[in-house]
Amino acid sequence: MSPLSALNLTPILSTGTMRKLDASSKTFLAEQHKESPSEQDVIQSGYTLMQEAGLALFKFVQAKSLEPVAVFIGGGNNGGDGLVLAKHLLQAGIKNTVFSLAPTNKFQNEAKLALKDFFKAGGQLYEVTELLDGFKLVVDCMLGNGAKGELRAAFANAVQVIHNSGLPVIAADAPTGYDSAAHICNDICIHANETMLFGFPRLDAYEKEGGKAFGKTTVANLSYPDELVKQFDERNYLVTEDAIPQLLPKRDEWGDKRVQGTALIIAGSKDMPGAAALCTEAALRSGAGLVTLATSQAIMPVLQTKISESVFCGLVDNEKCSSENYGTLQQHHIPTLLNHAKHANAVAIGPGLSTNKESVKAVLELLPQLNTPTVIDADALNAIATLNDNTALTCDNAAIEYLQKLQAPAILTPHVREFARLFGKLPSSFEIPNCLRSIATSTNKVLLLKGAPTYIAAPDGNVYVIPVANSGMAKGGSGDVLTGIIAALLAQGIGTAEVAVLGALLHQKAGRIAREEFGAFSMLPSDIIKNLHKAFSAISA
Repeated sequence: MSPLSALNLTPILSTGTMRKLDASSKTFLAEQHKESPSEQDVIQSGYTLMQEAGLALFKFVQAKSLEPVAVFIGGGNNGGDGLVLAKHLLQAGIKNTVFSLAPTNKFQNEAKLALKDFFKAGGQLYEVTELLDGFKLVVDCMLGNGAKGELRAAFANAVQVIHNSGLPVIAADAPTGYDSAAHICNDICIHANETMLFGFPRLDAYEKEGGKAFGKTTVANLSYPDELVKQFDERNYLVTEDAIPQLLPKRDEWGDKRVQGTALIIAGSKDMPGAAALCTEAALRSGAGLVTLATSQAIMPVLQTKISESVFCGLVDNEKCSSENYGTLQQHHIPTLLNHAKHANAVAIGPGLSTNKESVKAVLELLPQLNTPTVIDADALNAIATLNDNTALTCDNAAIEYLQKLQAPAILTPHVREFARLFGKLPSSFEIPNCLRSIATSTNKVLLLKGAPTYIAAPDGNVYVIPVANSGMAKGGSGDVLTGIIAALLAQGIGTAEVAVLGALLHQKAGRIAREEFGAFSMLPSDIIKNLHKAFSAISA
């Protein structure tokens, strides 16, 4: 079993799949008590799940220690969750007012049972007021997961009232005004500070469009049957910093530097020496026992004053080198690189290499000859993408055909523009996991798409989503740091999928800590490296 399999990761479900799981679970749970359950038995099972959701929401709200609480409900199941919340708030002595957008006769099924219990606890419903003076917190339980289209007037008015109040908002399952079918925020939409997702995470909460409305998310686990969860598993999984300690490689306290892993980094050129430095320094900070930087002899004096701990392999320009190729990777360097690669546990290639024709030829000739696990980044990816420019080729995608022929295990780390050059424009955000899955399985390579969120697709068909959005990391050089981290971890003998996930987690954690120290405007990629030691700590910083 791989470390990723052992993590028992939470599946990310689409809105449609979540609704199907919910419906199937109610019937399944009812059948555990009766061989042929009635409709009322199924509703009662659904109410059991609703009570779990409402109780989780209550505990979440209670922990905020803010009262009075304004609870906004609709007449559907999301409103039922709000009624269970309000009942617990009453019983705990926490002041709250429930503003209902539906008359009592509109509550059906599970929501009707929740309303009955709410009234039994002494609760009352109120019409929406124009002002929320005196309240400290709003809980949005109006529509929830699965709502689509523009808001009706009453709901739009309630959203505007909440917005005008300036109060912090917790949304239940999904913010009112977010269209779960089109995956967009309507013009009138709750922008919650936090959202509690019931059962399983949804990709909407972590994408750019949805993230603005969902805010910080928390997932409340509900007792869905394991058999059904497996049945509806779409093979997309949420991974957070909590997984870092379980994925970290074990250190051999008696092993020498080569036992700790040796990495060869092929990076840098006369115009981009910094990329080589950042990549190498990140690798040195990420546990590799020996890091060798293979780079142009022309920039080595600069790099040697900056980096003390790595070994250097100077790539010398030949006598016939043109000014265009001076200080860059060239084909005659390949034998030297292959010789060094034989003694390495991992290779990283690409940061700052340049995209001149000779460098492109060298990359394309070198990669098929490597037998060492490899991280392919930046200009190495751009070199592969040039294959798609050859109109004489008859294959649909020459880059994919080339990657399929590479024998060494590899991790590709493109950003969105590099991805487009290689594989074509990305589809809509909710098709991205399937698109990446197809490429990873077809090429038998791990594909790490950098961005917010970060996606990692493995050859086995699993896709891992890391929910990170940090504008401070959107700076030239951050990707070079990630490549160095991954190269060092790969050198320590971890599988490519685990390395990609762990490397991305450490990268974003160190980036988060750097942002806390320097702020999004002022933090630098080198600050990510400086905080890697905190990211590697098992205790969250």
